[in-house]
Amino acid sequence: MPSGFRIELRGVTHRFGRSGAAALEVSSLEIAPAERVAVIGRSGCGKSTLLQIIAGLTKPSVGSVAIDGVEVRAPSPLCTLMFQRPLLFPWLTVAENIALALRFAGRAGEAPARVARLLTLVGLEGRGQARVAELSGGQQQRAALARSLAVEPRALLLDEPFSALDAVTRAELRHEIRTVLDAFSITFVLVTHDVDDALELADRVVVMARAPGRIIDDISIPAALDAARRAALRARLIDSLEPEPAPFALSA
Repeated sequence: MPSGFRIELRGVTHRFGRSGAAALEVSSLEIAPAERVAVIGRSGCGKSTLLQIIAGLTKPSVGSVAIDGVEVRAPSPLCTLMFQRPLLFPWLTVAENIALALRFAGRAGEAPARVARLLTLVGLEGRGQARVAELSGGQQQRAALARSLAVEPRALLLDEPFSALDAVTRAELRHEIRTVLDAFSITFVLVTHDVDDALELADRVVVMARAPGRIIDDISIPAALDAARRAALRARLIDSLEPEPAPFALSA
């Protein structure tokens, strides 16, 4: 598989509406090929908007995004965005859902072997003929992950894929994603509000704040972390997040 994409943002500002205040301001962000980056921040800081701009689903009001030096003007199957919900088609089997992207790309002949490999990779071996309704929430997310990888993308973008999962399933899916990242040399960008997701999956964490959404910290995560260093990094990430708004004072 080709190496991951290089992603570059320059002078990006985004507004919702022609005269609205800036919702996102990112002067510069570079992500190296095959780098694993987590973007964290509280709700409303523009994390998902940033991801959609990288994916070509949203055009920034000002500025540009380039992938391998080419400006992004539309979505590409080689830069796949996986949303919070699996968005699987219930009338198709798991295998058919995964193969769908290959069919759209005119590569249906590759589907049997490719789908079989991906089912094994994400822990769904033997479930290819199951219907979506027969899968648990975690299994549906695994199927969505396999579908995202079907066309061999060079960048994988994940928008809070664990938000609806319980703690055990969340840990299991993190493991599956690490397995995928170890198997494929692709660029990985994860949006999350959970610092543990970032520590488990990224080798770099970008921290965002609100009003407008902007980058306030950029932290490298060492490959090997003992318990003490992990705890210190976790505390730093939590501290780097802007505080929640103060509650309204109650009158006496």
